[in-house]
Amino acid sequence: MFGASGLYSASDSYFGTLFAQTFFDGDRQRLSAAITSGKVNNDYENYQQTGIPVQTTDNVKAFAARYTHAVGSHWFFGGQFLSTNYVIEAESLWEQKFDEIGLTGMDSAGVGMVIEYDSRNNKRNATSGRRFLIHNTAYRESLGGEENFDVYNGAFSDYRRLSDRYVLATQFQGRWTDDAPKSGHSSVSLKGYVRGMQLKPNYMHLTLDNRIKVKDKWGVVIYGGVGCLYEDVEACDTGDAIYPALGAGVSYLLREKAGIVIRAEYVVGKDDNDGVYLTMGHPY
Repeated sequence: MFGASGLYSASDSYFGTLFAQTFFDGDRQRLSAAITSGKVNNDYENYQQTGIPVQTTDNVKAFAARYTHAVGSHWFFGGQFLSTNYVIEAESLWEQKFDEIGLTGMDSAGVGMVIEYDSRNNKRNATSGRRFLIHNTAYRESLGGEENFDVYNGAFSDYRRLSDRYVLATQFQGRWTDDAPKSGHSSVSLKGYVRGMQLKPNYMHLTLDNRIKVKDKWGVVIYGGVGCLYEDVEACDTGDAIYPALGAGVSYLLREKAGIVIRAEYVVGKDDNDGVYLTMGHPY
């Protein structure tokens, strides 16, 4: 699959992305790449839970590539490269404060290893199988970045057809950092929340995605999950670190063989966080 996508919002924010997702050599080799550029204007009513409204502009340019090769039945091994230029501009009142806490963006470049197990029956619209993915990114000044730090990612997804019309998809996902600057911290990645509004070194979540066929190519989706954003895992026992999400919507199977699905849904989180989403593809 080769494609281009663009986004523009009423806040005069925009993003443009070129991407490629390829499977070749009898699916023994996989290569994915993407390049993106954009500007995001954010108007926070309660930035970083300070109770103070803040306006920021995030300018982002990024490139990512990943290659994996089959090393056994359903197992893949490979590497990845990521390069990001990320600049945060704040209104003058907050510019000095952002400098003090290190939230000014950065240039970063990193490489890492990828280990994947994939037994899904369809890469984009699975109804059975499992996917286990772990990968790391070692950001280094020697590669052209401004900081030395490490990021570790892990995800496990399970797909079960409970009836002819009902598929339950479950996912556990996490992102953990080591010695990362504030701009490299993790954020809540559940639907219903704005990424980057809350930042901590580590994050993990568990989600359930219910996919119910109604008639022909139309279906109903019910999405729910709970995440924890923390510095120490003990914080997950407190309400401040917990982020729930619940939503529902409709889906349309645009092309069955390729597994291309369009979803429209509404998801709500805590503290008046919510969002309306129109997306191509399931969240996982």
